[in-house]
Amino acid sequence: MSDFFLTAEAEPDEAVKLALRRIDEAQAAGQGSDVEGLRLNEVVVNMGPQHPSTHGVLRLVVTLDGELIKDVIPVVGYLHRCKEKLAEKRTYFQYIPILDRTEYVAGMNCEWAYVMTVEKLTGIRPTRRAEFIRVIVGELSRIASHLVAVGTFTADLAPLGTAMAFYTFRDRELILDLLEEVSGGRMMYNYLRFGGVRYDLPSGWVEQCRDVMKRMPKLIDEYASLVDDNAIFLQRTVGKGVISQQDVVDYGITGPNARASGVELDLRRTRPYSVYPELDFEVCTAQHGDVFDRYRVRMDEMRQSVRIIEQCLDMLPRGPVQSGSLRAPYVVTPPPGSCYVGQENPRGEYGTYIVSDGSRYPYRLKYRDPCFCNLQLCPKLLRGNKIADAVSISGSMDLVLGGIDR
Repeated sequence: MSDFFLTAEAEPDEAVKLALRRIDEAQAAGQGSDVEGLRLNEVVVNMGPQHPSTHGVLRLVVTLDGELIKDVIPVVGYLHRCKEKLAEKRTYFQYIPILDRTEYVAGMNCEWAYVMTVEKLTGIRPTRRAEFIRVIVGELSRIASHLVAVGTFTADLAPLGTAMAFYTFRDRELILDLLEEVSGGRMMYNYLRFGGVRYDLPSGWVEQCRDVMKRMPKLIDEYASLVDDNAIFLQRTVGKGVISQQDVVDYGITGPNARASGVELDLRRTRPYSVYPELDFEVCTAQHGDVFDRYRVRMDEMRQSVRIIEQCLDMLPRGPVQSGSLRAPYVVTPPPGSCYVGQENPRGEYGTYIVSDGSRYPYRLKYRDPCFCNLQLCPKLLRGNKIADAVSISGSMDLVLGGIDR
């Protein structure tokens, strides 16, 4: 078993035993307690899996020396549901609803990566109208996801952050209402199809979406006004949990966490897909890589998502939303082979790797979830900080355990 990463299937106190063994090893090397033969300075505490400040079912076994964090061991697996293995007993079409249950706050984006992979395997081309609709609903999902990330994160840190959480969840309802009208679901959409989307946009939906997009920039500015100048918020975010550009490379960090460190990596630009090459938007970056910059990048990305959606609404062409060669019951049999496609999820590169044996069922399926990479960096970020900062640093990584445990 790895000394770094444990799963929930391990013995209940296995992580604690490992933490205590590390303390003994450090003490033997002269790095532990000043009192020979004792380890009274260091204690092991559990943060999660049931804890008001953990974002998801995550357990961190934390070794403390007073208030300072000496070591962290993540324990995962509490949400393991065999999602990758389930693909082998379902047709390509039957598997689409399961994608919504991986990163459940951005299900539309997870569906998108999967259907693009199947389309690449089979040579299916989505219609042009469907491509614009995919971008619109994908960016709406990005805004909804960032509202959850920013709202819950700030609520953990500053008194005004609690109010901000109420505002972000209130305004997230505007986005979820739009997604519900177009797909029939608020979080579990089952909307994207090979070669297109399930339904065309309902009558009046475009005008309703325009109205919400006109309101969003002002709402985002209101969120920023609550915490950007708050002394407590700044003390707990500026200079904390710094991710270097070398860390980004070493740990495979993508998405807002990488861009906050000055790495201009966005698959919508670096490996463009769909109609993104036709759209005008900025890749949001920062330079310091700390908790505050990760928060600011997500705020800026919501503004850019509004900009993208407005362009798509203006450019939306007429026509069918499903490829003429593929309609219900959506039976596809890709030729033998394998394929990987990555998509810019709200948390980074979410990719799907599929191996086909020529049947109606995937032979193998594997996800590349950005949260898994982000979690592996957390122990390094937390060491040397105070336990009070563990919440802000881990919260700024925007972990979704459904994507980690799968």
